[in-house]
Amino acid sequence: MGTSVARTSGGSSGDPNPRTRARILDGASRAIAHHGLTKLGMSDVSAHAGVSRGTLYRYFPSRDELLRDLAAFESERFQQRVREALRGAPRGTDRLRVALQHVARYVGEHPAIQRLIENEPAFILRYLREQFPALRATAGAFFAPLLAETRPVRRGVASTDQLVDWLTRVMISAVLFSDPDPDGMARGLTAVYALLVDPPPAPAARRRAAIHSSKRRDRRR
Repeated sequence: MGTSVARTSGGSSGDPNPRTRARILDGASRAIAHHGLTKLGMSDVSAHAGVSRGTLYRYFPSRDELLRDLAAFESERFQQRVREALRGAPRGTDRLRVALQHVARYVGEHPAIQRLIENEPAFILRYLREQFPALRATAGAFFAPLLAETRPVRRGVASTDQLVDWLTRVMISAVLFSDPDPDGMARGLTAVYALLVDPPPAPAARRRAAIHSSKRRDRRR
């Protein structure tokens, strides 16, 4: 992501200080939320991060490098958040619901993302196109075992990879088109998953089951 200059010249001993680097990236996120991307200057980042411009340039010699590392930083932070949430989540639909809740809440809790979606859609779309394979791989690591249990996969109608691709696109749409009720949206998407796992019986099957149940009750009488 960064060049050797950014990774070897920060900190008092000549080695990068992870806390200073994180502080700069947090400051960059706040600067984007305040100024937007088009007007963002390195002086804005140093001001929001509370570091000198000299320190900023030792870690990130260019604006482009800073933005690349910021994207990677935010992606890893989000994935870590989801991993921690899933660590205590039960298996099955509840596990998916927890992850989808975090995805749906993400934009509302991240003013820089809101600003970019509203004012810099070309940047967001370019990033999503470039990073889609990595985003899909991350979603697969989290959800492939769950999606492998669905009825379409078991019947050979769709593959697990195809459903991972579909779910990744759904989660991206949840970020781009945020819902005022993110938990409600997560419940709705989880309900779709539940239908894939155990769809309701067809009307004819329900009628046969009702007749069979009625006959069993009659025999017990």
